Amino acid sequence: MAARNPRPAPGWLRLDNAAKIYPATRSRKWMALFRVSITLTETVDDQLLGKALRQVMKRMPVLGYQLKRGLFWYYFDWQEAQPEVQADARNPMLPIDLNENGGFLFRVRSFDKRIALEIFHALTDGTGGMTFLLTLTAEYLRLKYGQRVPEAPLILDTRDDPNREEWEDAFLRHAREETRPFGEETAWHLKGTRESHGYLHLTTGIISTQALADLAKSRKATVNSLLAAILLKSLIAARAKSRPRNKRPVKLSLPVNLRRYYGSRTLRNFSSFVNVPVHADYGEYSLDDLIKLVTHYMGLETLEPLINARFSANVKAEQMPAVRVLPLFLKSAVLKLVYRTKGVNYMTSTLSNMGLIRLPPEMAAYTQRVDLVLGAALSTPINCGVVSAVGMTTVTFSKTIREAEVERVFFTTLVELGVPVTIESNWRE
Repeated sequence: MAARNPRPAPGWLRLDNAAKIYPATRSRKWMALFRVSITLTETVDDQLLGKALRQVMKRMPVLGYQLKRGLFWYYFDWQEAQPEVQADARNPMLPIDLNENGGFLFRVRSFDKRIALEIFHALTDGTGGMTFLLTLTAEYLRLKYGQRVPEAPLILDTRDDPNREEWEDAFLRHAREETRPFGEETAWHLKGTRESHGYLHLTTGIISTQALADLAKSRKATVNSLLAAILLKSLIAARAKSRPRNKRPVKLSLPVNLRRYYGSRTLRNFSSFVNVPVHADYGEYSLDDLIKLVTHYMGLETLEPLINARFSANVKAEQMPAVRVLPLFLKSAVLKLVYRTKGVNYMTSTLSNMGLIRLPPEMAAYTQRVDLVLGAALSTPINCGVVSAVGMTTVTFSKTIREAEVERVFFTTLVELGVPVTIESNWRE
C-alpha cells in the first residue's frame, strides 16, 4: 500500500484573535460572510473550475478547515473532504449551513462568466479571500488555456508547498504590552423598511478607475478618502431625512490591512479598522471638509503605535486568566454582548476598499471586472465594498433595507462631479 501523503497543515488551529467573535455571533439568520468575485470574458467551465479548486486546496489548505466547538473555545479541525463548485444565486450570501456544506466555511460559486467566493469571516479577511479567488482563477485559466499565470501579489503558485507563515495568528505575533482603551462614542444607526429574511439587496456602480483617480487628484485626496467622504455625505443626508432622536455622530468604519505594517504572509485575519466620526449637528460639511476630516483622522489613527495598541488590547483581553477559564457557552454570551455594545454599536456603516489590484497580463486579458460584497447586519443595514482592476472600479452597496437614499446620493454625487457611473442591481419588486 502506498504511503499516505503527509498532512499539508496542522491537524487543528486556534481561531485567530479577530476570528473569535464570529462563531459566537452567528445565528440561523445571520453569519459574518463576505464575497469576492471575478467576471471573465468567456463562460466558466464548471468541470475545469472544480479541478482547479481541488488543486488550490492543496496549496491553501488553511481555508479548508471545519469549525468545531471545544470546552473553552471554538477551534478549526482538519478535514480530508474536498469542496464542490456550486451554482451561483441572484440572492447571495445566505448563512452557510455547516452540516450541508461538507463542513466547509466557504462556497465557490459560478454563473455564466462569473466565479465567486463567499466565505465566513472567521477563516480570513478580504486579503485572504481575494488571494484564494485569484489563485483559483489563475489555476482555472491554466487548465483551460494551457498558460500559467505568474505569481503576483494575491496570486500564489499552486506548484509551491503551503508555507507555515500562512496560517499563523499574526495578532499574537505582533501584539505588544501597551494597549489603548476600547471605549468610543456610540454611532447613529440607519433605520429603514426591512427586506424579507435572507434577501440581501445589492446595488453596484461600475466606474472608470482612471476617472475616479483623476477626480481624487483634483480634490487633493486619495481615492479611498474621496469615496469615504462621499459615503459620509450620503449617510448624513439619510440621517437628515430620518429626524434622529439623538445627536450621535455618523461613523464610517474603514478597515486597515495590517500586513502593510508588519510584512506578514498570513492568509488568516490580520486587519483592524478605524471608525471615522462626523457630528452632523455641528453644522454643514462640504465635500472638501469631509475629505479633510477623513484624511487627517485616518492619518492619525493609522500610525503604527496607535493601531498596534488597539489590537494589542484585544489580544490582552483574550489572554486574561478569568476569560480563558470561562466555558464556551459563557464566553459566547460575553462575546455577543461585546459585539453589540463595543462593535457594531460604534459604527453606522462600513466602507471596505481593496484598492487597485494589478493583475498579470495573462489574467487581465481574460478579465472584465472584480467585485467585493460585504454582509449587512441589523445595526449596520448598509455597507459598501470597493475594488479596482483592469481599468474598472466596482462600488457595491449591500443592504437589508429597501430605502435607497444612501446609494442614490452617493452615485449622484459622483455623476455631478463628472464621473459617469453604470448601475446594476438585484432589486426585486
